Amino acid sequence: MAKKTSIAETLRRTSNQLKRIRKHVANGGHMDQMQEVDALVGLAKEMADRQLAGLETPADESDGSAQDGDNAKD
Repeated sequence: MAKKTSIAETLRRTSNQLKRIRKHVANGGHMDQMQEVDALVGLAKEMADRQLAGLETPADESDGSAQDGDNAKD
């Protein structure tokens, strides 16, 4: 049976794939649709990156949830 991939590795792969998707859309001559794609795919990539950062840098469990809202960037 195949070894189960860790959540960190899954998030790394997801982030990389989302980056490639954005690049392919931009390079494919679909600039007129890039704003919509970038909004959706960019948000998904940002979420994956944040989750990965949380796994790689353990936060203090007592105040970790409060930091999420304070550090959000728009």
